[in-house]
Amino acid sequence: MAWLVLAWPGPLAAEELRLHAVFGDRAVLSVGNERAVVASGEAGPGGVRVLRTRPGAAWVEFDGEQRELRVQPRAGPGLPGASDGDGEEVRVHRDSRGEHALTVGLNGIAVTVVVDPQVDAVLLRAKDAERAGIDADQGRSVRFRGEHGARHGQRVRIEEVRIGALQRRGVSAIVLPDHDLPRSRLGRNFLDHFAVDTDGDALRIRER
Repeated sequence: MAWLVLAWPGPLAAEELRLHAVFGDRAVLSVGNERAVVASGEAGPGGVRVLRTRPGAAWVEFDGEQRELRVQPRAGPGLPGASDGDGEEVRVHRDSRGEHALTVGLNGIAVTVVVDPQVDAVLLRAKDAERAGIDADQGRSVRFRGEHGARHGQRVRIEEVRIGALQRRGVSAIVLPDHDLPRSRLGRNFLDHFAVDTDGDALRIRER
C-alpha cells in the first residue's frame, strides 16, 4: 500500500491524515489511529468527507475546505495496522487489536482483512463477500474446522485478490456468517504464493 503525508491547515497534524489507497469510488483514509474505507459522498475518520475519487487520488472536504489527496510513497514506519507498499513488497503492522490487518482489494473493492498464516484458506465474513460482489448462495457447502470447532460455510471463488502490487486471480475462499467470523482472514492458499516473513513487529509479504 502507498501512503500520503499531507500538510493540512487546522487542528489535524500533518502526519495524522493519510490517503492509503483508492478502489473505484472508495478511498482508504486514516486520521491518527482511526482508519476506514469511505465511499464518495460519505464522511469518514475525523469528519473528512470524500467528494469524489480518481485512480490514486481523492477530493475531500474537511472543516469547510476542499482539497485533493494523493497516494504517494512514504518513508519510515507506519501506523499500527497499516501496510506500506514498496515495489512488489507489502509490510503489514499490528493494529490496535494486536492483529496484522490491512486493506486489500477483493474484485476491486476495498476490504479489511487479517493476515493469518495459521488458517488454510481465505475466510470471508458474509458482509465482506457481499460487498465484493460474491454470491455465497452460489457456493458449495463445506464443513470448516476452526479454533472454536466445526462450522459450515460456502466455498466460493474470488476473481482477484490484490495487496498493493501483489495480486492473485481465481482465489478460493470460504464464506462464514458474520457472527462466526469477527474479521475476514487471508489464509495460506493466498499467502503460500509469496514469501512471508517477519520484520520486527511487522509481517513482510513479497514476491518469491
